[in-house]
Amino acid sequence: MIYSRFGTKLTPLSKEQDASGRITIQVAVEDADGTRDYALNDLTADDGMPEITDVVTRLPWKVMPKKEPRRSRHVR
Repeated sequence: MIYSRFGTKLTPLSKEQDASGRITIQVAVEDADGTRDYALNDLTADDGMPEITDVVTRLPWKVMPKKEPRRSRHVR
């Protein structure tokens, strides 16, 4: 089981990596609406870091919506 550093139960949903290589995971929080992002160092687990690493490796990568191409604003 994965927890926040304050002991709240978390359900991992996906992972994301920023430009500097830092991985965060998106989670559902017990008894809360919506999702939140957590850095790996803000997590704890029953079996410690090996459990966190195992869960993160099995998570899918977060899919970002594609941005629409910018349209030309030429006035005719």
